[in-house]
Amino acid sequence: MTIAIGVSTSNGSIIATDSRLTMQLKHRLFVRSDATTKIFQLNDCLLATAGQYNLKFNNQWLSIKEFLLNFTARHPDLTAANLANSLQQELANTNLASNDFILAKNNSVWHISHQTITKTPYIAIGQQAAVDEFYSLYPTFTSTGSIELLATELKNNLTHFIAVHPQFGKIGGPVQIACSTNNDA
Repeated sequence: MTIAIGVSTSNGSIIATDSRLTMQLKHRLFVRSDATTKIFQLNDCLLATAGQYNLKFNNQWLSIKEFLLNFTARHPDLTAANLANSLQQELANTNLASNDFILAKNNSVWHISHQTITKTPYIAIGQQAAVDEFYSLYPTFTSTGSIELLATELKNNLTHFIAVHPQFGKIGGPVQIACSTNNDA
């Protein structure tokens, strides 16, 4: 589980997430890594997930990266909106219901869950208590200024949030951030 944030503006979109990977062993959580990649490239889109890092898909265990490589290979030419719809259909028809995703391309952000797909200007996904607290501290992000300034603000806010909320044991590690601007091909 992680926390991931997606923001879209007229200039582009941003995804930010922590990088901690926790595992459960004998009913206890332990940190496996504080540098796990949580933002991925999917065709020409950015994608982040919150939920299980290892997924059961077609009766075998895959990491998120392996799942996304498989998904991309089966959908190599889909546009962002069609990718979001295809991923949502796959979530609805498989055993991936514990994961939500954020997909970003240019100035569009989609929240994808096993029940819905929503185009949104601002979304936080992950551990519910952490998401609720993040929204209470940072209810909005301004869309004025460059995408780079907004990315810096989002990174700083998420870094601060992780540092001052040690009670959310499943989040942590350095913040990863990626941008997709309207200039991206």
